[in-house]
Amino acid sequence: MRIRPARSGDRDFILGLADRLVEFGTVPGRDRAQMVNRDRAVLSSTLDLPSDDTTIFVAEDGDARPIGLVHLTTADDYYTAGRTAHVADIVVARDAGGRGVGTALLAFAEDWARQRGFAMLTLNVFTENRRARRLYARLGFEEEWIRCIKRL
Repeated sequence: MRIRPARSGDRDFILGLADRLVEFGTVPGRDRAQMVNRDRAVLSSTLDLPSDDTTIFVAEDGDARPIGLVHLTTADDYYTAGRTAHVADIVVARDAGGRGVGTALLAFAEDWARQRGFAMLTLNVFTENRRARRLYARLGFEEEWIRCIKRL
């Protein structure tokens, strides 16, 4: 497996994976189509305007076929008032699941963060996405807080 910066030719693959970001189940009070459309818009924007603060990397199999992606950004840490590296999106193609692609992408994200001098790598995950939460815990991510929402 190889992980490389996204290229313009990856657009269809990348935007096609947006549906996978919500396949774990329903998010109460959220419209799936709206979520997917927003994810596609953000990913598209990053493809159009990559920067030091936001970029996408693609995992390829041995045949140079794309099989996953990690979208990396930076974020503010409220308590330290410093910047952190942040995994905005990580997604693996359905037919590549269970082959260590997600683990490799997260290891890549850690290296990316360390090379830039960040002391922290963060990510967000929906509470219902139990498979992802198990992976993150196994890789050393700790759940720090829970965001509560009251619909008005």
